[in-house]
Amino acid sequence: MQKIFNEICEKGRLVGASCVITRHGAIKEALSYGMSSLEDNRLVTPYTIYRIASISKTVMALSLMKLVEEGRLSIEDDISTILGFLVRNPRFPETSITIKMLLTQTSSITDGLDDESTGYNHVNGTNRDVTLFDLLSQTGSCFVPETFDKHEPGTKFLYANFNCGILSCIIEKVSGELFTEYVKKVVFFPLGLDASYRPSDIVNSDIASLYYADAEEVRLSRTREDFLRREYKIFPLGENYRGPAGGLFINMIDLCRIASVFINHGHPILKKETIDLMLQKHWEGPRNGSYQAKGLQMIILDDFKVRLYGHFGDAYGAKSFMLFNPEKEIAITFITNGGHYRSQDNGICDVHEQMIHAFLEHYGA
Repeated sequence: MQKIFNEICEKGRLVGASCVITRHGAIKEALSYGMSSLEDNRLVTPYTIYRIASISKTVMALSLMKLVEEGRLSIEDDISTILGFLVRNPRFPETSITIKMLLTQTSSITDGLDDESTGYNHVNGTNRDVTLFDLLSQTGSCFVPETFDKHEPGTKFLYANFNCGILSCIIEKVSGELFTEYVKKVVFFPLGLDASYRPSDIVNSDIASLYYADAEEVRLSRTREDFLRREYKIFPLGENYRGPAGGLFINMIDLCRIASVFINHGHPILKKETIDLMLQKHWEGPRNGSYQAKGLQMIILDDFKVRLYGHFGDAYGAKSFMLFNPEKEIAITFITNGGHYRSQDNGICDVHEQMIHAFLEHYGA
């Protein structure tokens, strides 16, 4: 697929890109294109590390489901009982908000206003000492009504990064460990990955720069040094909600190893029943971007000739996806660090759609 991969990258005028494809547990393609850093003249390699954006949420979910599997929490738990204070949508004070609602993005919790002036959006990206209580409790110092949608919890899909941040705090509360350490113990170490939500922990120094496309040019968005300089400080246990929604650093070969957990019925970190639960359809409704159906923190995609599961990512110029089909034992991971891709009505950008079609043409039969 190297030829068609190069053609797609050239047509999209991508700065750099990586793609890895596995079938029946073996790597079939490890494709590289372009530059990981224009300023440092670094080429992309199969081991280039990227900040993968919202695919990070699936790794948080794997960590959380380890606690579910061990009986230490249930997806039906009211999050108030774990966080230690009442969390309610003010419009629906009698309706509990559950872990399952956070995992399916039906909790009615939002990121605040899009202009980043309120709620989670106003705090995320900073090291301000703002607690979950400050944001979620109606008596909290940073509480705003816009943190909650007008729909009753459990009734409407609404994509929001804050859900994932809250779940990472729940992991800390239940496990008694920092999220970054717990995910390292239950996911990264067993799979042998050079991956972390903290870039300073990454062994491979080739962390790709990210770029925005402006008209005919690209402009620098983030460098390796930027990521290291902007790394979140460690907050008290149960307050580290910034980062898990999009901040995982990993290469595409290792990301395929994460996809393999779902194909291999959870081995070596979870049981088959846990993976089956994650891949069940827990929400289905009108199209919302690329979403029409969801498992637990997992998109279920029926736009192509083969049903695909996984997640997409989009942040600071990067566009990524991790998709797989357990029955056919195929998986693909893809990311570009910037380029002239175009969004489409189905919520999937043109470069992603072309790569998925090429992948299924070669490996989906």
